Amino acid sequence: MAGRAAAILGMLVLAHVAAAQFTQQGGKLVGSGAVGPAHQGYSVALSAHGNTAIVTGYGDDAFAGAAWVFTRGEGVWSQEGSKLVGADATGVARFGKSVAVSADGNTAIVSGPYDDANTGAAWLFTRSNGVWSQQGSKLVGTGAVGNAEQGWSAAISADGATAIVGGAFDNSNTGAAWVYTLAGGVWSQQGGKLVGTGAAGGAAQGYSVAISADGNTAILGGVADNSFAGAVWVFTRSAGVWSQQGGKLVGSDAVGGAFQGYSVAVSADGNTAIVGGYGDNATTGAAWVFTRSAGVWSQQGSKLVGSDAAGDAAQGWSVAISANGNAAAVGGPSDNFNAGAAWLYTRSAGAWSQQGGKLAGTGAVGAANQGAVAISADGTTVIAGGSYDDAKAGAAWVFVTPGCAPPVIAVQPQGRTILSGETATLSVTAAGTPALTYQWYQGDAGDTSAPVGADASTFTTPPLIATTSFWVRVSNACGAADSAAATITLGRRARRHLRRAT
Repeated sequence: MAGRAAAILGMLVLAHVAAAQFTQQGGKLVGSGAVGPAHQGYSVALSAHGNTAIVTGYGDDAFAGAAWVFTRGEGVWSQEGSKLVGADATGVARFGKSVAVSADGNTAIVSGPYDDANTGAAWLFTRSNGVWSQQGSKLVGTGAVGNAEQGWSAAISADGATAIVGGAFDNSNTGAAWVYTLAGGVWSQQGGKLVGTGAAGGAAQGYSVAISADGNTAILGGVADNSFAGAVWVFTRSAGVWSQQGGKLVGSDAVGGAFQGYSVAVSADGNTAIVGGYGDNATTGAAWVFTRSAGVWSQQGSKLVGSDAAGDAAQGWSVAISANGNAAAVGGPSDNFNAGAAWLYTRSAGAWSQQGGKLAGTGAVGAANQGAVAISADGTTVIAGGSYDDAKAGAAWVFVTPGCAPPVIAVQPQGRTILSGETATLSVTAAGTPALTYQWYQGDAGDTSAPVGADASTFTTPPLIATTSFWVRVSNACGAADSAAATITLGRRARRHLRRAT
């Protein structure tokens, strides 16, 4: 009965979230320690659970640039530490042109395409016990031709171990991207630069980049391809080697020079991509969704255009997508005389539809150009940056789904007795605002020192040779719930008594 009730509650919560309008959470975020008009909010990033946000300001300190980290606790946002600045920048780097963060929020990549006279670079930062520090030296890819402006875009895998950096102006605006991997705390370039085939003219590949959760699928946007029609290229990695997957992707219903590939994002599994083109239809702007099946990409539905835009909004200037690919955010900084806005879309049975009205943060001073967007893995938290707020000081706004319900465990995992060397299957039933995530641990309830490699509602133990306890933490954007510990006890095999024949 409890399982049935939990299932019904879960369906009701899901229906509520799908239909609900996002609302602003708190006031706008403005980092302290800025020097001059920092343009905070030019680029933004969110961790998987939406509890860590990074807001960059490439204009800080006369365009040296900086990044600010904010964390959320019980629905309240606060700045974490001082602003981040790359330690080994050369000249005016415009650090903060692009930013991305790992799923757990503990690894960030921040780029500066103007570093070293437009050679460009990217910097990695890691967090330990709430303290951020630069990880190694700046990354500069080999094989660049001319001033590539590496760092025009950047992205990082969910585990923080694979990064991609776009250099849109490499080789006379042909463009390229460089991939880096982390091993033993050291970042190194993986293979040569990536350049897609089939480009028409100087495509500026790498103007935008995205990477899947496992780091094995990468997407490069080339905004200038075919006289600014724009396109994107997909690459996949196998055994450490990258290769192009199929031909370039171009949305079929563009109007005029759409600038497709100005922005791009990809789902966790790499099978759903969203591509922004803010120039479509005389800068009304739009976004296109593509899906992959058996290695073949195709457009899914018609282009996405927000229904309540005011003027030429430049929709598609920025795009973001949830981990499962079923929720997307599209930014349009020129909406309503450059006030800016964001539009949310959800996918059901392969069809996309707008979710509620456009989002525009309150408390803006002047035309903020709200339009840089990021979305949490579960699609329940969205951040929008407005780099022109308050005379270019800049700011960011966070939006969440209303009535977010933290997880509630309806059916606890149950202990049992097994024989030595056998496995046991444990399961938990929980309800709450989707998406729920699961992490199993070995030990007493609340002891997180021994996580196991299981992140689903059901967990099968390895073969056990001693009595062992396991428990699970269920989380979503607005809270977490810990189960009771389930103890797996080892029993003895029953002895068979044979009667001696007389």
